[in-house]
Amino acid sequence: MPSILVHGDMHMGNIMFSIDKNGNICNEIAAIVDWQTLHEGSAMSDLARFLVFCGDGVVRRQSEAMAIEFYYECLKKEFGGDISKIPYSIEQLQKAYNFAFLTQAFFLLADLDFFFGPIKDRKELNDGIKMAFYDYGVLKALHAYQDADKLLQGEMKEYFDKYGI
Repeated sequence: MPSILVHGDMHMGNIMFSIDKNGNICNEIAAIVDWQTLHEGSAMSDLARFLVFCGDGVVRRQSEAMAIEFYYECLKKEFGGDISKIPYSIEQLQKAYNFAFLTQAFFLLADLDFFFGPIKDRKELNDGIKMAFYDYGVLKALHAYQDADKLLQGEMKEYFDKYGI
């Protein structure tokens, strides 16, 4: 698959949303910031990072069920309906997403302390709330590992067998 420019660190902390005249946050993206990990890579790597790090297992799984086809439809619209101009098929996008997902899933557990560590120092939060945040992260990682295992035992088994990951 042809490479594209990839943000490299796509998560909610790097997305700024528009604010309306009343000071309310809108659904419109105003800016994407923190571009120091910009690189050439897979069209699916930013999507995988965003879904793995920003949604729990339920949200991620629901989003995965429609996101790749939606992306393909956006490309088709961008190219005026001419699918011959789209540089990849839905199948190629799905395979690329699966590889990117595996990478992000394995990073998730290592990054739990990075994302939830600062919560330990927040004095306004009681211990129950702090533990709930941590449990949320652990459950997110568990769901990601379950799905990674399913991929490595199923449609990506050849890679598990070849590399023993």
